[in-house]
Amino acid sequence: MSDRYAWRQLSLVQFDNGNLAVPGNGVAPHPPAAGRPVVIVAGRASGLADQAGMVLEDALAATARAAGAVLVDGGISRDLGDGDARPLAAAAAEQLAAAAEQLAGPARVAVVLAGGGPAAQPVVLAAVRHRWPVFILRGTGGTADALAGRWTAHHVRVRRLAAPLLRGQRKYRRQPPLAAISDPDLREIIGQGDLRLVTGTEPPALARPLAWELQAEPVLKDAWQQFATYDQLAVRLRSTFTRSQKLILSLGVLATLLGLINDQVRRAGLHWAAIVVPIVISVLIAVASRRAFGQRWVVLRAAAESIKAEIYQYRTRETAAADGNSGRTAASRLAARLDAVEARLLQTEASSGPLLPYRGPLPPDMYGAARDDDGLSPLAPDRYLAIRVGDQLSYYHQRIESLNRRRNGLQLLAIAAGAAGAILAAANLEAWIGLTAGASAAALAYLGSLQVDNTIVTYNQTAARLAGQQRRWLALLPSQRGQAAFKRLVTACEEALANEVSGWVQQMNDAMDDLLHDQASEAEVVDPAEDAPADPADPADPADPADPAREATAGQAGGGQAGGGAVADDDQGPSGEPAAGHASHGAAAG
Repeated sequence: MSDRYAWRQLSLVQFDNGNLAVPGNGVAPHPPAAGRPVVIVAGRASGLADQAGMVLEDALAATARAAGAVLVDGGISRDLGDGDARPLAAAAAEQLAAAAEQLAGPARVAVVLAGGGPAAQPVVLAAVRHRWPVFILRGTGGTADALAGRWTAHHVRVRRLAAPLLRGQRKYRRQPPLAAISDPDLREIIGQGDLRLVTGTEPPALARPLAWELQAEPVLKDAWQQFATYDQLAVRLRSTFTRSQKLILSLGVLATLLGLINDQVRRAGLHWAAIVVPIVISVLIAVASRRAFGQRWVVLRAAAESIKAEIYQYRTRETAAADGNSGRTAASRLAARLDAVEARLLQTEASSGPLLPYRGPLPPDMYGAARDDDGLSPLAPDRYLAIRVGDQLSYYHQRIESLNRRRNGLQLLAIAAGAAGAILAAANLEAWIGLTAGASAAALAYLGSLQVDNTIVTYNQTAARLAGQQRRWLALLPSQRGQAAFKRLVTACEEALANEVSGWVQQMNDAMDDLLHDQASEAEVVDPAEDAPADPADPADPADPADPAREATAGQAGGGQAGGGAVADDDQGPSGEPAAGHASHGAAAG
């Protein structure tokens, strides 16, 4: 059944105050019991354009199902049209808010505003005074767009065209003061309201943040925050490390070229350029060695994947059940494991740099089947296979194809450089052979730093293991797909992903070791106090605190260096690189 069809089939409940409620389970001849999340729908859904109306209906139905929410009419039935709108009195709006608060009990309340006329503003004002979030669906006209425009004007800073030439606050246009709003109610909404603007033409644009807000999972939300932080930092450090290595190798080729030209031309400018460029290379090597961009990237990526594995395992368990041996809940076990990952991370090179918290949307943007996942709802077997296993398989196949293209290109460049050297030798231009040899060596050195061959082998092996687990599950009869079988499936899949990330960490640490050793002599030219770089902690040692892929059999580390989400090149994250963000590598995409 589609979400939209399910929405239309939900039962309407008439309360004494004239408001309507839609129970999330769709079958309730009386008002639902207190203690469930409540969504007050303000505006005029029936008057929306077809696309916007479909987004609203699908998003609300998905939220009711995921969060077990009750959908309450906050003025839709009263808002009859542009010329026949009857404003909802402030007293009636407060009465509605009080009824919603009583219905929710300890659960959360949120307001969704789509379109709407004068009847919608008192409902929003009541939400602001109760400190409830208001989700405004932009592009739906009426009060929704009016409030969105006002809020943007007073809260979103706009950069000036000359911003690069200015400093501090002068980079931004001056925002109008709140005192310029003559309507005191509107001024209170814009100044004190928790207004969250939703832009998008797909239901997940509203359903994900709404379901996230309504579900009370503080530990799981903190886990996503921790994952997004490590994922984002890993993406940035990987980018910095890759750029620095490309720059060092490119300058090496340039230094060779300048030296050869200087031998032929003998100009003072070329002479000094041929001297300065190698010194710059030594400076870059010294900085990269001291800042440990590569080592920090590796341990942060491994920590992010460990947390992602814990998140998915938590969501596949019966989270309300207590541990029979220790009496701890699943949430307390998750909290303890998050603490363990963080404690190990702080004993590595990662603690030598800033660990600034992630400040973007949560859960971080994902791709594939996970793009409409709210990050909190319990996962049934089919859903786990889709967003964890299926998306991870898609990621592996895409990365294998991308890495193979890169390997072919770099190998072709090295071969072409070698062939050019042979031609130069035949033409009695031996002096220039050093340039072609340098270019060939640079291409092969960069290829080696990527660990392409080992990564492709590991990805193929892990993808085969995951696909095998998926086939075995699908081969079971419905009567055999119980909780015990599901637990075995999750454990086997997470173990495969843990082995992959742990192997990648070992490979990358070995590669970093070799790289630092090869570059150490260059760094000593400008940094003589720099001793031989310390070997990174060996993650294969189970006693080593840097090993984020602990207890592989328990599946407590997730799949791969490229990481998640959302998330593009060799690392993934919530930033939209193929993260997080965000399959295992995509939370994000990086």
